[in-house]
Amino acid sequence: MDRLAIELITLVAFYACNDGGKTGCTLSLVSRRIRDASRPARFFSVSLITSPAQIENFLDCLQKERNRSVEMLPRVRHLCISLFGLGPDSSPTPGGSGTGPGAAPTLPSKPKSRAEFLASLQRRTQSWGLGQNNLDEQYNRVIPTLIRTVAPDLYTLALIQMQWRSSSIVRCFFPSLRELTIVGGDPRFLPFAFVPKGKPLYPALKRLHHILAWVGKDVDFDQWAIHAPNVTHLRISRIDYQPRTTVGTLEHVISSENTDDEELFPHLQRVMIEPHPAPPPTARMTPAHVAFRDFLVYLDRLAERSRVPVKVLPALETPKMVPGVDPTHKCIQRVKTEWLERVETDGDSAGCWLEGMREQRA
Repeated sequence: MDRLAIELITLVAFYACNDGGKTGCTLSLVSRRIRDASRPARFFSVSLITSPAQIENFLDCLQKERNRSVEMLPRVRHLCISLFGLGPDSSPTPGGSGTGPGAAPTLPSKPKSRAEFLASLQRRTQSWGLGQNNLDEQYNRVIPTLIRTVAPDLYTLALIQMQWRSSSIVRCFFPSLRELTIVGGDPRFLPFAFVPKGKPLYPALKRLHHILAWVGKDVDFDQWAIHAPNVTHLRISRIDYQPRTTVGTLEHVISSENTDDEELFPHLQRVMIEPHPAPPPTARMTPAHVAFRDFLVYLDRLAERSRVPVKVLPALETPKMVPGVDPTHKCIQRVKTEWLERVETDGDSAGCWLEGMREQRA
């Protein structure tokens, strides 16, 4: 390595720094020569899933490394970000109350009566509300700066919004973004209503994956067709019959019966739809089971009327609840794993775009 040209070391670093940031940090500690040679690639892929403080520290580190750069500026090309507050690596210890933002308090003892149970439930709800308000305030302080910093250079973005409530609008667009995965509806820091239609926000976007959350956030695919006109692959996971805006606009943009003068998603090649989990099995058919059956029939008919091939995947399986394991952390880890697969293979038919991913996730 001491005799290898700096340019070759930099090139090798770009191939190595595809694991979310760990390799880039490690290379910076090897030696001064390796640190300088690998600086342009250090932030090639970055994963920020722990806390607002992690994002703040990252921005400080990125700015310092850019100030030290002589030729090639370090740029973030692949980013995975969670706005939940506690990532998979920062869970509270078993039996503890949790110390990080958004940590759920544990009950001191098992309630002995209904009144005690209701009181403890109320305290827990209030605690969650205060914790979420604190998280919102912290994320609203760092997210605008992060997005403005990385938006011009990003190739892939995995955004896990959860219940985050944005209080600011980020004036930017993503000229180089090729692949986008979103959990929890449209980006809340960049609503379509505040953007002129003449300038698409995602002109280079090819693959769009929406993972719908259980909180019922709308996704307007008519707006996506305007702001991401070059999408070739579209996937919608955990789709339900409600909210109607999501289902109705999806049908509108892919239906062969669309009579609009301008074709929506003109380059679309493939659509993948994964329904929400089925109701728990029971001895007798319930209204929920009938509604779910009718919804699956609707999706099959939608696929038949589509102008592009549509694959309706088996319904998402509800993971088994394990004591002490937050299912949200599983969601974050799954999205990160699939994002890494795409980064490591340079988008070569990996991650959520492989059929049969449902069995792997289960």
